[in-house]
Amino acid sequence: MTDFDAFNEDVARASGLLKWETPDASGHWVAEMDFGTAPVIEEALTDALHRGFLGYMPRGLHRRTQEATASMVERRFGWQVDADNVSLASSVLDGLKAMLGHMLKPGSTVIVPTPAYMPFLFLPVKYGHKVVEVPSKLGEDGLWRLDFESIEAAAASADLFILCNPWNPTGRILNEDELRRVGDIAVRHDLLVFNDEIHAPLADGHVPFADLDPAFADRTVTAIAASKGFNLAGLQCAQMITAGKMIETFEPVKQWLNHPTALGALGASVAFESGDEWLADLKQYLRGNIDMVDAMLAGSPLKWSKPQGTYLSWIDASALGAENPADVFLEKARVHVNAGKTLGAGYEQFVRFNLASSRAVVERSITRMLEVAN
Repeated sequence: MTDFDAFNEDVARASGLLKWETPDASGHWVAEMDFGTAPVIEEALTDALHRGFLGYMPRGLHRRTQEATASMVERRFGWQVDADNVSLASSVLDGLKAMLGHMLKPGSTVIVPTPAYMPFLFLPVKYGHKVVEVPSKLGEDGLWRLDFESIEAAAASADLFILCNPWNPTGRILNEDELRRVGDIAVRHDLLVFNDEIHAPLADGHVPFADLDPAFADRTVTAIAASKGFNLAGLQCAQMITAGKMIETFEPVKQWLNHPTALGALGASVAFESGDEWLADLKQYLRGNIDMVDAMLAGSPLKWSKPQGTYLSWIDASALGAENPADVFLEKARVHVNAGKTLGAGYEQFVRFNLASSRAVVERSITRMLEVAN
């Protein structure tokens, strides 16, 4: 069993990664973990390096990754997909770029519920499309909820809906009823759907959107990867899953996906084949971090909606009365977080905080943030 507490700030900083390169500041902004990866993956990658496995993708590994992905989504989520309909790419965003560049007409309209992963807001614009942000609402139950009435209104003149579930940055796991409402809107208004499920391996109770209804699958490209659950983002490998009519629709578009690295495909294959035990330990540890922070924030000036299915969290820092709370936390608390304004208009008083560090690191960072807020 991995000792996640051993990954203290010194160990994290010694990794030399972007997340920790800000001098004297704790890194809680880049969406990666400080825990390395599962020992079984580390062993496979180390062995590959010793074998000089630094060239191009062998065909057998390509097929292995397709089959490992199909097996994983059936085992974990009950979704039966054909391995032939798993397309490999270098990243989840490859799938979005392929849709933006080669499935939409120039000047199309893309609906993005906010707060949202930052590239969802700027990539469509780079491809000549219009983005309609639909701000979400904090429900009476303390959970972030999609604004379906506003989504419906926007859908009347839109072409693509970007769905992110589990939801970066709020940490929500959308339930079946919510997903069906999204799907029904997409069907009524003939929207394509880019479905980002990259955090799904970290979630309990995850429901694959495209598996809910054949009509949803017909218009959806689902993107998944081992990069978040197993901390392999830098190895560049993701998978696009299609079903129903989308198989044929996406076929000519696949050529625009960037190739994954061989090491990335190897890491993903091993993760999906043999990583369940480590993943279970990781999820238990992350839940401990979430529970700790929930207790620390209770009754404090900083507010949040307790994350359900990712290691990312969305904190309301409006009590600071600052134009950009992220700048204040960096300057006064030496904690590096994401500025809310980069995840959607109207969220300037929020910050995104990454919980995937050792408990001591998270506790110290939240303590320092609270000292600034109080």
